[in-house]
Amino acid sequence: MEDDVRPARRPVLAAAGITLGVAGVIGYFIVALHLGARFPSVRNDAIPNWIAVGIGLALSALALVRARRRVVPGLLLVLNVGVAAAFAAVLYVVPAMPPAPGPPIGAPAPTFALPDQNGRTVRLEDFRGAPLLLVFYRGHW
Repeated sequence: MEDDVRPARRPVLAAAGITLGVAGVIGYFIVALHLGARFPSVRNDAIPNWIAVGIGLALSALALVRARRRVVPGLLLVLNVGVAAAFAAVLYVVPAMPPAPGPPIGAPAPTFALPDQNGRTVRLEDFRGAPLLLVFYRGHW
């Protein structure tokens, strides 16, 4: 009777693997979109999500190793590897931007004028010779 129960659990193990892998990927985007502005480390470091994806891959591989019929666990493992590869591409390949040319370090800043928080125009020349800290707000994520 134990042999009858164990084969039925193997597809469940493979399904749990792909479910965990997909949940890790989707969870990253949910957290990044809703909490990314407050917790940038969650957005920048997807370690918890990679752990979920890795455990999902391990479950899928374990299901394939234990299965007598390897078609369904094999397909789910291939799908899980594809999901992990797509996740890696979205995180590390797609957003890679070529370096933008800029002034060398130590070069004087070019002159510019911008409105301050009260709407008055402020020019960089107004602060020549005095220490100055410029803060540019990127805006909300």
